[in-house]
Amino acid sequence: MKYLKTIITFFLFLFIISFSYSQTVDDIINKHITAQGGLDKINSIKTMKISGKVSGGGMDFPFTQTLRKSTGMLMEMTIQGMTMKQGYDGTTAWMINPFQGSKKAEKMPKEQEKYMKEQSEIEGQLVNYKEKGSTVELLGKEDMEGTEVYKIKLTDKDGDVTTYYLDATSYLVLRQESKRKIKEKEISSTITMGDYKSIDGFMIPHSVEIKSSGGQMETQNVIIEKVELNIPVEDDIFKMPEDK
Repeated sequence: MKYLKTIITFFLFLFIISFSYSQTVDDIINKHITAQGGLDKINSIKTMKISGKVSGGGMDFPFTQTLRKSTGMLMEMTIQGMTMKQGYDGTTAWMINPFQGSKKAEKMPKEQEKYMKEQSEIEGQLVNYKEKGSTVELLGKEDMEGTEVYKIKLTDKDGDVTTYYLDATSYLVLRQESKRKIKEKEISSTITMGDYKSIDGFMIPHSVEIKSSGGQMETQNVIIEKVELNIPVEDDIFKMPEDK
């Protein structure tokens, strides 16, 4: 009888640990949502325009990024008087790259299309992750350059994995790491975020470091200078330009 009670107690303990673990993941994500400004604030944002500069190779390049929640993204960057564009209209991802000798808009690969859609998700992948078909797993708590962080692994409906590092105090994302396959080539990226500021009650990082590798490591430093929320945006700016 004593042996049986020990076994029952052991399995009850395992059940409690398992249950509290899954609850802890969602609790952390809920605190992350609250830290961003809360679900009502997040849901109220339909468009966003970000302006700033990208630093690389000893030079600064101005850029603007216009987002329409989950259905539109346009990135424009001017380098040496020429403007490179990346766009997504909810269905098609496209690019104009004059540095490849053409001002013609070209479709991006399907894999890149998915990445562009993710960028248009103003709220990020962790918010409403279940509705998006993703799963999450808490990998633990660790030190990241002197800051305690929660490490959360998100697997989306296609099996792509992104690992998030959330500040254990503020619950804001400090870093995310991901791997994507584009044309049979694996691209890994690490995005480090800081200098969070409240824009109309919505927390946005104003300093971003992007490291990506697809053969060689490239680093870009992004400084965000201006953020506008819920501004009028014309549908046409996201559509792929037609040949003239």
